[in-house]
Amino acid sequence: MKVSKETVEQNRERVIATAARLFRERGIDGIGLVDLTRAAGLTPGGFYRQFKSKDDLIVQAVTRAYEDMSEDIAGRIAASDDPLETLVRHYVSDYHRDDPGQGCGLAAMAADAARHDDPALRECFGSIVSNYIGLLTKLVPGRSAKAKRSAAIAALAEMIGSVVLSRVVSDPALSDEIIDTVSNDLVKRHAKSSRTAR
Repeated sequence: MKVSKETVEQNRERVIATAARLFRERGIDGIGLVDLTRAAGLTPGGFYRQFKSKDDLIVQAVTRAYEDMSEDIAGRIAASDDPLETLVRHYVSDYHRDDPGQGCGLAAMAADAARHDDPALRECFGSIVSNYIGLLTKLVPGRSAKAKRSAAIAALAEMIGSVVLSRVVSDPALSDEIIDTVSNDLVKRHAKSSRTAR
């Protein structure tokens, strides 16, 4: 039985969305193609008609995760009187820590990607890092473009690092302490820098 182009595209989109969630939850190598396609409600048979390889799917899933997170962040920032604080409090939070499948792909998959030798995946993550640096550069205070970029890079590393560390520790109190300490420090430090720059 022939499947329509529309159904093929819907199935493809479902696989990408499922992979974006499951790779963030389990890691890039934490789920195989058979289990992934089954989780999407499909059989693995048609996978290679839709994707060149698992690496191709990984890049598309990472891109989808970034697009979803970016859309969420953009909406929150647009509705906020203090976009930097809104971003920090949303990103460095217990709900982001506790729901990696819906969170940032950098915090969930960057360590996996660093071990992969696929140039397309490295390029994809490099682009995501650059985009986040660009966003933060617009939000952080600073006396010069160079100072703002440096502050943005430091803030991004702290934000991602705090989420990763809060997920890896087994002590819930320490995990909460990491989240609270980093989010409060970033907000206070940049609020102070903003007042100093005036």
